Amino acid sequence: MLLVSCKRLGESMEIKETRDISSHSTVPKAMASSAERFFDNQEAPERPKENPLTWVTPEGWKDAPAEASATAGMRLIDLRFGENGIGECYLSAMPGNAGGLEANVNRWRTQMGLTALSAEELTNLPKKPFLGREASYLSFDGDFKAMGAQEAAKGYRLLGIVQAAPEFTLFVKMTGPKELIIKNEAAFEQFCQSISIRR
Repeated sequence: MLLVSCKRLGESMEIKETRDISSHSTVPKAMASSAERFFDNQEAPERPKENPLTWVTPEGWKDAPAEASATAGMRLIDLRFGENGIGECYLSAMPGNAGGLEANVNRWRTQMGLTALSAEELTNLPKKPFLGREASYLSFDGDFKAMGAQEAAKGYRLLGIVQAAPEFTLFVKMTGPKELIIKNEAAFEQFCQSISIRR
């Protein structure tokens, strides 16, 4: 196997896909580690001392423990609910278009063990108002494999909102066992509508 792999070092491969980096993005660091890219080391930027957002936490939901997520630094809001905090709901923000709607929606679908949506299906996603603009609304059922998990959790549901703006893209993502998510769907809607920018 090593010999086969070494032979590929001399091969040239055509790059077929590119994306523009937003002028609002920070300059990427060459050869950055996963820890640096996902803000889980000491050198990574921390959350702002004062959150730029305000929101109403639904009854029975709680702030996630600081160590609960490997990507906590990307999350402006990070909440847990249900027995032992098995349900999670968070809001994250990324500069620019963050790779675009298609890449992000289909990444979430992959986490749920589902096939990618076509361009037409993406266009036809339901829309909901969010922070004064239109956002795409998602609801998927499947077996959820969180980042770094060894096995997928069976019978999960994912609810999500993706809103793209020139300066940044906002993501609200809620996952948990399907029955728990059904019970908390109204709370999810109320939470999303309660989010506003701090004045």
